[in-house]
Amino acid sequence: MKQFLKTIMILFLGMGLLGFIGCEDDDNDDMTVAETIVGIWLANATTGDLGNTSVGSGSLAGAGWTSYQLTLNANNTFSATGNSGYDFAPYGDGDGIINYSGTYALDDSQDPMWLDLTCTASDNVFFTTVDTLQPCQPGSFTLNADETEMTIQYGSGEYNIDRPDPITVPSVLVKQ
Repeated sequence: MKQFLKTIMILFLGMGLLGFIGCEDDDNDDMTVAETIVGIWLANATTGDLGNTSVGSGSLAGAGWTSYQLTLNANNTFSATGNSGYDFAPYGDGDGIINYSGTYALDDSQDPMWLDLTCTASDNVFFTTVDTLQPCQPGSFTLNADETEMTIQYGSGEYNIDRPDPITVPSVLVKQ
């Protein structure tokens, strides 16, 4: 019986050791930028940095956002939502939350990288769906070393604000 218990214990220890050896380090070294940016990116009062609060500064806070969530999907669609002081009639529905969505294009050969948001649905006139004014938000961004923070700044197709290059008034989104 003693020998049997010893054999069982060695078997379990061996299985545990093999399981431990089989675990891989879950880093993003093999992921492309396109794969890395897929997910939910957030900035609000406690997460990330909405940037310079001066109106017209070019940061998310300067554009009236008090929270901002950008969801990038693997099929190159996006949705953005958040609280904004600019969601009032006649510009939006007046609930204080702006929602817009559409498709995105990535160019990771640029420095900073480009993220262009083409808006196909919006509940606020500041995020136009007019074809000739797309991309609605030509953006520039960088990722930090561990790819958990995106420093971003947008231009505007509708308001003739060019893509920021370099990023001069950053906002920082944190991957969730």
